[in-house]
Amino acid sequence: MKRAFRVAAAQMAARRAMPEAAEAVVRVIHRAAARGARFLVTPEMYLTGYHATFDQDQRDCLIENVIAPACQEAGITLLLGAGSHLDARGCRMKKPYIQTVVIGPSGSVIGLHNKTVPTGGDLKWCRGGRLRDLRVFRSQGLTFGATICNDFWATPVYTTLPDPNIPVRLAKLGARVIFQSINSGHGKSHLDFHTIRMEERAIRAGVWVVSAQCVTEPRKPVSAPTGIVGPDGVWRVRAPLTGERLVDGIIRP
Repeated sequence: MKRAFRVAAAQMAARRAMPEAAEAVVRVIHRAAARGARFLVTPEMYLTGYHATFDQDQRDCLIENVIAPACQEAGITLLLGAGSHLDARGCRMKKPYIQTVVIGPSGSVIGLHNKTVPTGGDLKWCRGGRLRDLRVFRSQGLTFGATICNDFWATPVYTTLPDPNIPVRLAKLGARVIFQSINSGHGKSHLDFHTIRMEERAIRAGVWVVSAQCVTEPRKPVSAPTGIVGPDGVWRVRAPLTGERLVDGIIRP
């Protein structure tokens, strides 16, 4: 029998300041752990905000001193949305990466994923990650990958770069699950596309997909769902499209 893992996804309301966002992440870490989850994904750029003007030092301090200790206390592997102005050598860049920080249950950072298919709008203020840097991660017996919003679906019109089908690439590298961090806004115009794309690419890649969306307008539905999709393209759990939500479920990758 395949090993079972309980995973969780947090649909979270954007906060104005990084300390508030960090506190919200800590709360959801403990809520997920109380449900028995060992993996948790947050929305895209959640800690830093969806812009290039965040304070890198404050970002680093909050991860090290607030969020990482909470992961260790809860025994959770966290996929945290947080931009970064640092390149691979630790040098400062004017344009940041849109990034997912993977923090293991020991509280140590075990890896990073930089958004590889930013939209045309993103590229006005961020830099894209490199395809050759794609990698998978392993924690608590699970091999998984990370994608960030447009990485997964390459929305027509908004995408100015080629679509490399990152979910399939990660699956070829050994990923059994893809954790997808999202900040795609609100409105119905792309909801069907995003939803079907997650289903279709879960099937093509043969992976589970665990997605977490950001809420910037609490009363409006988001344009891509938070939830868990199986490798058959069927949603095992799907959060309502409005408000803050925490969903979890058992997967057997």
